[in-house]
Amino acid sequence: MRLQPLNGHVLLEPVAPEEKTKGGIILPDTAREAPDEGVIEALPPNGSDEVAIGDRVLYKRYAGQEISFEGAKRRLVPVGDLLAKYVRADAIPD
Repeated sequence: MRLQPLNGHVLLEPVAPEEKTKGGIILPDTAREAPDEGVIEALPPNGSDEVAIGDRVLYKRYAGQEISFEGAKRRLVPVGDLLAKYVRADAIPD
């Protein structure tokens, strides 16, 4: 079964926040920030010109709706709440 987002939303797999600080301190769940990065898994039927499936993106921290689909946490985020996507350094125009 697949999940097809509608009404200008994208389906993201959130990237887990860091569990340790750079100094090696393990952070409890209550001290971790909400995720704000994810990998796009599905687009709405009309698609989007700026992002594609597989792109890693930044989105507004508390944007969208967290859902559970086939036992995994996912997030439905409006396309307008996407802030940026990661690109290779050689792909950025001058």
